[in-house]
Amino acid sequence: MNPSIHTHLSLARVSNLPTTWSNVLCATLLAGGFQWSVFLGALVAISLFYIAGMYLNDWRDAEYDRKHRPERPIPAGKISRKAVLLFALTYFAVALAISVIMQPLSLLWTLGLILCITLYDLDHKNNSMSPWIMGGCRALIYPWAASLTGQPLSVELWIAGAAAYSYTLGLTYIARGAGKTRSLKYILLICLFLPAVLWGSQSSDQAMFLRWLAMAVFLAWTGYCLSAWWSKSSSTGPSIGNLIAGFCFVDLLAITVVTPITVAILFLVALLFVGTLKFQKIISGT
Repeated sequence: MNPSIHTHLSLARVSNLPTTWSNVLCATLLAGGFQWSVFLGALVAISLFYIAGMYLNDWRDAEYDRKHRPERPIPAGKISRKAVLLFALTYFAVALAISVIMQPLSLLWTLGLILCITLYDLDHKNNSMSPWIMGGCRALIYPWAASLTGQPLSVELWIAGAAAYSYTLGLTYIARGAGKTRSLKYILLICLFLPAVLWGSQSSDQAMFLRWLAMAVFLAWTGYCLSAWWSKSSSTGPSIGNLIAGFCFVDLLAITVVTPITVAILFLVALLFVGTLKFQKIISGT
């Protein structure tokens, strides 16, 4: 059995990977003292953490996929289950080593991130709390990435983590088919739009035009993603991929409030957003 590149890309669900890079960009900018070397090292490490989690997910769900998703690499016979687990453990180990070598003080956050990813992967299908754990996986990226800079964690970093947690919570519940009643839909709407409230309530010395432009983009995109879901709960597929890409705009809200915006930063966030949408058409992100 010789797995193809496409098999590994499918296992890794690389289409959503740019959103984690956006999280890292946001965290390292908010931490202060931005350094390209730290940013690039964090990109490599978070990519490995993310891919390890995706591999572990397929390893855990192999029996479920045989019945419900036979096209996935393991049930399709494209790669063995044992090999997938070995890859996952290797990626976790390399990412852990990179993090600790870059900044030994990041060990606690690194272990926390690994633990959260593992807890989600090992028990998520029938666990009613799994969306909350998934929120932790995304939120922990911010203090983890910031810890690699060696800077103390600021209040803004905690707000960024809380915004990502809330957005992830709403997104994950929608992906699981929640929101069959109007009352539940309102709760999920609050979760998804809470980042705008959190950052809109913060005072800032940065350019107001860019700040409110980012707010408008986030609100417009999130509203667009939710329009089909709101009118017809069974139509969630396209909305989920689009909402995942929206993490880039969640991060843009934070960046425009806390740090001076440059053309390069705006271009990079836009590139990550478009890249996520383009990759989703090639490799399934779910």
